[in-house]
Amino acid sequence: MNTSQLLAVDLVLAVLAAGAWAAAAWMTWTSTASEGHAKPSLAGLALLATAVALVATAARYALLPALAAGSWWFASERISISLPLTAIPAAWAAMAGVPFLLRRRNTGAHLSPNDGAQMPAPLRGRKAAVLAMVAAGAGAVGSLALMFVLGPFPALWTLVILIFLVAGVVVLAKMALFPRHAVSVLGPTRGGRRATAATALAGLMACTALGAGVFTWLGSRAADGTGIITAVGHHDAGSPVPVSATTPVTALLGDMPANATVRRYELTARVEQVTLPSGRTTEAWTFGSLPGPTLEARLGEVVEVVLNNRDVQAGVTLHWHGYDVPNAMDGVASATQDAVLPGQSMTYRFAAAQAGTYWYHTHQDSAEGVRKGLYGVFVVHDPAMVRSDADIVVAGHDLGGLGMLGSSDRSSMYTVKPGSLVRVRLINTDSLPQRYLVQGTVFTVAAVDGTEVNKPGEVSGKLLRLGAGGRYDLTFAMPGSPVTVRMDAAADAAVIINPGSPGEMSGEVSGAVSGEVSGAVSGGNSPSAGSNPEKGTPGIFATTPVLDLLGYGEPGPGRVDTPTADREEVIVLDRQFRFVDGVPRYAFTVNGAAYPLVPSMQVAEGDVVKVTIINRTAEPHPMHPHGHHVLVLSRNGVAPSGSPLVLDTVDIQGGEVWEVLLVANNPGIWMDHCHNLDHAAEGMMMLMQYEGVSSPFVHGGHAHNRPE
Repeated sequence: MNTSQLLAVDLVLAVLAAGAWAAAAWMTWTSTASEGHAKPSLAGLALLATAVALVATAARYALLPALAAGSWWFASERISISLPLTAIPAAWAAMAGVPFLLRRRNTGAHLSPNDGAQMPAPLRGRKAAVLAMVAAGAGAVGSLALMFVLGPFPALWTLVILIFLVAGVVVLAKMALFPRHAVSVLGPTRGGRRATAATALAGLMACTALGAGVFTWLGSRAADGTGIITAVGHHDAGSPVPVSATTPVTALLGDMPANATVRRYELTARVEQVTLPSGRTTEAWTFGSLPGPTLEARLGEVVEVVLNNRDVQAGVTLHWHGYDVPNAMDGVASATQDAVLPGQSMTYRFAAAQAGTYWYHTHQDSAEGVRKGLYGVFVVHDPAMVRSDADIVVAGHDLGGLGMLGSSDRSSMYTVKPGSLVRVRLINTDSLPQRYLVQGTVFTVAAVDGTEVNKPGEVSGKLLRLGAGGRYDLTFAMPGSPVTVRMDAAADAAVIINPGSPGEMSGEVSGAVSGEVSGAVSGGNSPSAGSNPEKGTPGIFATTPVLDLLGYGEPGPGRVDTPTADREEVIVLDRQFRFVDGVPRYAFTVNGAAYPLVPSMQVAEGDVVKVTIINRTAEPHPMHPHGHHVLVLSRNGVAPSGSPLVLDTVDIQGGEVWEVLLVANNPGIWMDHCHNLDHAAEGMMMLMQYEGVSSPFVHGGHAHNRPE
């Protein structure tokens, strides 16, 4: 059983324990109308509920060593807070409640007044049994609150409130359920005071819980219209940077090579009705096509892109996914610019300093904007590398439930001369993982996230799993029979590469990189592109193993050397109930908070940071640090045995722990977020801030900046 499954089992046990303790408390109370009368059948049910609660509670404790073995952060608050919160009341309930219920069940309707007199007072009689059950139930519910509300980094004041509420439930139960003792001993007047005290305590508990909720709600609303606080110091090294010495993100433009060729493009964002090859029509937000126009450059050139917004009311930006541009060009609304609203424009300009396969998309209201079509392909070629004869881009996307490969929800046909070197660039532009299957040839994974793999081996009979935002470049020699590329999320779509002379097939070159296709490939949408492709083998995506990149290729040089880390950071990905922009959500959190309330990771230029990322949810989270690549050190404690794995999007599946190395060599204020953009919109975002860098832009404000 893996860690994600253990966490799921722990959740089920926690809910079961809380429910069983509550049922046991209620049945223990109602099974006896008075000290001398009992309902044996109900007492038996109370015993059964108590047994279930004890077993579920003990089973949770039995899971703790296995959870802690995966990482301390899987068990941190469960051991330090939840264990004493639930174990002490459960032990009390076992010692006081079980003997009492056994006596009630066995003696029937009559019980001797002296029964249990030999036991210590806290363990004697109906009152002790009921209060013990109530305490166990309150502790179990408090454990659930710790899991769903407080999380792995609870503030001291939240713990105080939690303990107060748990203890208050027990005191309130004592006051409300056992008032007769106070009346008989102290008299009716004191009994009335007891009722008043119980009401006051209940009111105080309600106000405390409500006040904590209002405080949290106000915190989530206060972020709107506020700017990013400049980082002026981190850890203990060095002196804080004076505020007067800060550099605005707008000044971080990078260096332009002298006399470089400038590649100029213009993109216009618009709302339009799009008819796909299947004949289905849908409203889309596009840069003029789906995907947007392919932008290309060569190393050493300058890329200049003018972005116009015709009528996308939410606003747009251009973010260069995986490309380590200067911070001013990163295209994140509220961090590096304001959103480009209808009728406005912005120019992006940067040097093409890294080769490979990348993509661009809006980073304003991106969860909706990218899903609706505001994305495109960006490819940079290295003149020093051997060029492929045929270069085909396959961008997988889900457009409102319509699975697409490239620009088609049906088959896309290409013709390539046998023996030609083919490069297929797979890009996951969706928010969910995609699995690709290549049939008809062996191939190599030549590059991952734009970085060349060292000595890649031949692959056959393996699926390729791409997390959201990820890219694989595949290469193979074109055989004398067709090669088909399929994706599990696009059942009706396929890319079919047929052998033959390019002139044998007419049609627009759609989905192929324009600078790479001369004399080797033709195709795109063939005359039969609107028909369904031949279906693959049923169940093949469920039965074919996935290629594990940690063991692929051979050890050797990568984009980044392996320097010694001089500091460490921990990022815990989880789910808790939070307010996001004032709306209550079961949010996706980073270190217990939802953006924009997540504390930033502060770095200084030159820092080498070891980052440990723990996924405590059952869902994958492809974490994407802008402006930087990271070197993978380990996954679940196992170091890569193949080629150095350098990524810009780290796909962390449920229950996994990844260690990566980040070199702080690109000053700015950078987003680091889950590239399941719905998760980002629900809180799973944070900032990485360099010391001394400031931003004039705000979250919300006149431009309605919403990067997620």
